[in-house]
Amino acid sequence: MAKISQKLKEKLILLPDKPGVYLMRNSSGKIIYIGKAKILKNRIRSYFSGTPTDNKTQQLVSFIHDLDYIITRTEQEALVLENNLIKKHKPKYNILLRDDKQYPFIKVTLHEPFPRIFVTRLIKKDKARYFGPYTKVKSVRKTLRMLEWLFPVRTCTRNIPNGKPNFERACINYQLGKCPAPCIGKISQKEYLKLVRNMIDFLKGRNESVIDDLKQEMETASAKLEFEKAARFRDKIFNIQKLSRTQNMFFSDQKNRDVIGIYKEENKAAIAILKILSGKLLHKEIYAMENVQGKNKNQVMEAFLKQYYFHKLEELPFRIIIQVKPDDFNILNSWLKKKLHVPARGELKQLTVMAKENAFNYIEEQKLKYLRKSNRTVFPIKELKDKLNLKKLPRKMVCLDISTIQGSDTVSSVVYFENGKPKKKKYRHFIMKTVNGQDDFASMAETLQRYLEKVTKEDKPDLIVIDGGKGQLNAANSILIKMKQENIEIISLAKKFEEVFLPGLKNSIILPRSSAALRLLINIRDEAHRFAVTFHRKRRSSRLFSSELDKIKGIGDEIKFLLLKEFGSVENIKHASINEISEIKGLGIKRAKKILRELS
Repeated sequence: MAKISQKLKEKLILLPDKPGVYLMRNSSGKIIYIGKAKILKNRIRSYFSGTPTDNKTQQLVSFIHDLDYIITRTEQEALVLENNLIKKHKPKYNILLRDDKQYPFIKVTLHEPFPRIFVTRLIKKDKARYFGPYTKVKSVRKTLRMLEWLFPVRTCTRNIPNGKPNFERACINYQLGKCPAPCIGKISQKEYLKLVRNMIDFLKGRNESVIDDLKQEMETASAKLEFEKAARFRDKIFNIQKLSRTQNMFFSDQKNRDVIGIYKEENKAAIAILKILSGKLLHKEIYAMENVQGKNKNQVMEAFLKQYYFHKLEELPFRIIIQVKPDDFNILNSWLKKKLHVPARGELKQLTVMAKENAFNYIEEQKLKYLRKSNRTVFPIKELKDKLNLKKLPRKMVCLDISTIQGSDTVSSVVYFENGKPKKKKYRHFIMKTVNGQDDFASMAETLQRYLEKVTKEDKPDLIVIDGGKGQLNAANSILIKMKQENIEIISLAKKFEEVFLPGLKNSIILPRSSAALRLLINIRDEAHRFAVTFHRKRRSSRLFSSELDKIKGIGDEIKFLLLKEFGSVENIKHASINEISEIKGLGIKRAKKILRELS
């Protein structure tokens, strides 16, 4: 039970059993969390009874000093009010869709006699038409450049009151063919608005409708013997058809759909929307989500749907296909006019997987940006991911190597690289416990199992590199499967031709000698070999040393140290004279004779 103030206790007693929105405040009176509830009394009291299931909620409860609530008639009204208040206050503990203001829109000023088209980041209630948001400015610029030639609509700020031309000269866009110059009366308002309508249909993905209108215009121009005008319509039709052929058709019914996928990793989450307009996949949108620590995918999906579609309820697509079922699915689905669908299999499921992959790639790109800012070695690991088609960026890599000489003193090493650089504090070595004699496969399997049993969650590798060929790879991969660690990827690097083997692939992958990814693999493999050999030599030296000198009674560690310091090795001690040995501090003739006698 969380510790709460007397003021809060009194409020909890008086909570109503009605739907509504609640606002949690800290000691400064600032709103730190906003939520909705079907029954306010039950939902709010649940925060202060028992132990919160996650750290973030536990932290939230510890800061709650006061609360307010607003009663609504229905849960759906509560959902709308909750979203309005979250947009306004942006509470610290709510999952937030990164502010739309950073994303550009295409604006068509339909409230003007001769509408203009331009890019904006500010949405106003001015009867204009907005398309977007576009998560990449580059895609907006590309779209506008295409529209300039297909549907030349003015982009200037000239004022044409009451739709009457009032300028003597047109700007340079008219000379370039990028504007029909309504400002000097070169086009009637009726013709201009038809041009704008076609442009809007094109932005909606209704290419067939646009082509039909243009064909009619072309035939009319031809009938009037206006062949140059007809040719311009013909060229536009050709360009739109060419563009349509490059677009993937997913649905023959030509209806609009949004396909939404989510990827969440620790404190990062991204949502990808594949925009299917008139049955064709035309573009994608990617959104970062904030304050997602301790939240699951269902909760993040719920927050996104509420915030993204809040201003789009009048223009919802035919279907919203989502990867995971959000919390409060029924109330959300009702609010979104029964548009939500969570496919379990088939083509629709594959589309959500495609959306998830786009969200995943966005998170990976953000990691790379962070790493670049930190001046880390990122390009080799990015190349490694691309060349080997790995699922994720191998930021944390380990390499295993076995060292043995004629089957004795078999040891192994695990070296750890992070962002392409060695982290020597995380290196590990192992002495074989279950393997007798020389068996590299069994030694590799034992090493990997013992390493994975001890490695922390924070240090768990993204990629394991095995020094060897297919045999070593299969032995290690069987351990991953046995320990249900298939999410860790694994490869092996064979020395002779520097071939890379992957599980399930018959043929090896040969990376170019100039490849930064190959150099990284060779570097980590050689480092693992060096670390294993160094440990092995130390073990053999220690074994030989102890077997020769430790058996001599009366010779302690200090005497052994002085003997080796003076003569360099046990072999040199054997060939030394009694007088030379007796000169060592703490030894006399008698003990010198004993040492030589025992070593002979």
